[in-house]
Amino acid sequence: MEDLDRAQYLLERMLDLAEVSAGDSCTDRRRATLQKGFAFLQAEVLEILDKTDEGDT
Repeated sequence: MEDLDRAQYLLERMLDLAEVSAGDSCTDRRRATLQKGFAFLQAEVLEILDKTDEGDT
């Protein structure tokens, strides 16, 4: 359950970053920074999914 909670938190954070990035006042430079953060969070979620998949077999 801990992994599920962590993944949920990361997905919510990814949504926050996407919403900020989509805003009209967001500059290209800021979007690039947000994209790096998004990619990091995405990698974390994928790692959790991989770990969960390995445990299912």
